[in-house]
Amino acid sequence: MSLRVGTLLAAPVTAFLLALCVAPLLILFAYSFFRVDFVAISYDPSFANYAKIAGSATYRGLILKAFGSGALVVAITAVIGYPVAWFLAKRAGAMKSALLTLLLVPLYSGDLVRVFAWRVLLGAEGVINRSLIWAGVTDAPIQGLLFSPLATHIALTYNYLPFMVIGLWLAFESLDDAWLEAAADLGARSPSRFARVTLPLTFPGLVAGGLMVFVMVVGDYLTPQLLGGASGITVISAINDLFGTAFDWPLGSAIAWTMLAILMAFFAVGAMLIRRSSLVGGS
Repeated sequence: MSLRVGTLLAAPVTAFLLALCVAPLLILFAYSFFRVDFVAISYDPSFANYAKIAGSATYRGLILKAFGSGALVVAITAVIGYPVAWFLAKRAGAMKSALLTLLLVPLYSGDLVRVFAWRVLLGAEGVINRSLIWAGVTDAPIQGLLFSPLATHIALTYNYLPFMVIGLWLAFESLDDAWLEAAADLGARSPSRFARVTLPLTFPGLVAGGLMVFVMVVGDYLTPQLLGGASGITVISAINDLFGTAFDWPLGSAIAWTMLAILMAFFAVGAMLIRRSSLVGGS
């Protein structure tokens, strides 16, 4: 009886997910095998779009650029996130809840608000340039701060750092300090304790946080467009143009599914690493 009730309760949610999540992806997948014939879509299936992506240096470059940006932001957020997560888990004490709330406060505002806040900070007449001129560090505004890859990656790091910190914080919460104390008693120095004890035991949190950050950076459309200037052309903006002005839905679908397939492969590898790390930690 309870199984039947559970099935009935889950049915609307399952139908909702199938209709609004799975079905659009399947339609996108089907379109990726079609092609555009002048101003109409030809429904003769072929692998021409995937061959075009593989043979195009432009599309290959945009895909590699997206994954390179994702890997860079993951690395930066990991370096910043480790000490922050350690402090929240092991030293914050009664302030833990308040500090976690402060960490998440930027996420309460919209993406557009955060992007334009960085434009105010990094612009030629922005806070940072004015402060540098006032301090005598430079005589003129530094033009390369805004509309550059630097501005894009600063904003992306700021936007998605909380997700890395949360993943690492959860890992640190389950880390028994006795392991570190035992390593110290055996004469291990701080770098050795981190490399041989802390890193392996918090690795699942690092992978989980890294995957969240990586996926969101790769799929970010707004930040590169508004802060990247000439460097703001990304594979996501290319897909947007193909579905818009270029009216090449099949090629846009093929690029989208290529990205999705690669991300799914990353998730599979990440799940395998988490499982293996958990088994080693449990033993």
